[in-house]
Amino acid sequence: MTNGTVLVEERLREQAADLLRHADDPGPPHFALTADDGSATAVSAELSSFLFQVLRGLGRDHFAVAALPEELTTTVAAELVGVSRPTLMKLVRSGELPSRQVGTHTRLRTGDVLALRRRRAHERRAALEALRELDDEFGADR
Repeated sequence: MTNGTVLVEERLREQAADLLRHADDPGPPHFALTADDGSATAVSAELSSFLFQVLRGLGRDHFAVAALPEELTTTVAAELVGVSRPTLMKLVRSGELPSRQVGTHTRLRTGDVLALRRRRAHERRAALEALRELDDEFGADR
């Protein structure tokens, strides 16, 4: 590791790709840390998913992991939330997404943007579940 950058050699890429080829379940596995004495500590589902994505990226080719800064530009925030920049600015103006002005530029706290992203994902899952329930109740093929 140099200056916070981990350099990955080809053999590690090959090991990551091989590990994923041998995984039984196509979904993200659950990881655990195992000590030399055999004791294991479970890794959370969220961190397991992240580690799985890292392994997938390593197995494919060029790959980078970077920490997000404390504040984001509106362009980066819009990309993280999965909306256009004008839509993001509507969320800012409505007060749904807190922001601050730096001169003429709008800056957003990363935590606020990620919270909005989680809320929107939760709302999408709830809407999908409601549609499934309607489909079960009324059935499109009936």
